Amino acid sequence: MTAARRFVGWDLTDPFARAPRPVDEAVVDGDGRVRFSQRVWPTARAGHGLDPEALAEAFAVEPEDVVVVDGPQALANPGAKVRDAEARLRAPGRTPDVLPLPGAPFAGFVRGGVLLFAALRAHARVPLLDLDTPSLSHARLFEAFPGATWRALAVEKLGAKSTPEGRARRQALLEEAGLRFGDAGTCTHDQLDAALCAWLGWLTRTRPDHVTAVGLPLTRDVDGTLREGRILNLTGRR
Repeated sequence: MTAARRFVGWDLTDPFARAPRPVDEAVVDGDGRVRFSQRVWPTARAGHGLDPEALAEAFAVEPEDVVVVDGPQALANPGAKVRDAEARLRAPGRTPDVLPLPGAPFAGFVRGGVLLFAALRAHARVPLLDLDTPSLSHARLFEAFPGATWRALAVEKLGAKSTPEGRARRQALLEEAGLRFGDAGTCTHDQLDAALCAWLGWLTRTRPDHVTAVGLPLTRDVDGTLREGRILNLTGRR
């Protein structure tokens, strides 16, 4: 596929759940080989916080990694109830303009994603699109919404990802796009979402004309709060 570099995809979970599920990780090498593993969230602090240094350690990345995350990178602009990119791509999780408290649907997932992106930028110095570089080919930390990209990638309507047929078809689409799953068998839908994220990262380096970023550019408030941010998708699909 490309020179020796890792393309990493994470399918985030809710770190504030009573028993947080591990985060599925897909790592794609330069030849398209996929390797799966998992990351474990650090223990949440009192007040629904996550220690930024502990987050950066739990989700450590290598210097040249290109990382794509299924999870929100930032809050909506002040006064907005949803980010522009989420509305355009019809994402079920809606990120408001303040960090939501865990409890409501998607609230812990949203909170965890926003805190993770902030920690990786601050402590791992991973450059984000728009805020640190205007170029897709130079940013190394992105957000994706696999639901939209699966719709763009498939010609036909895909079966439900909870079914064996739906998962097999999604895996076949990624194999047709150049990924090699070896003897992994039929993957879980979380693994496939992570692999799709990693594949989008690969596109930013090898076929940049095939990928676009949807939504409003990422900005930073005076107090350090990250807002909005664009989501990767296939070109021609908004």
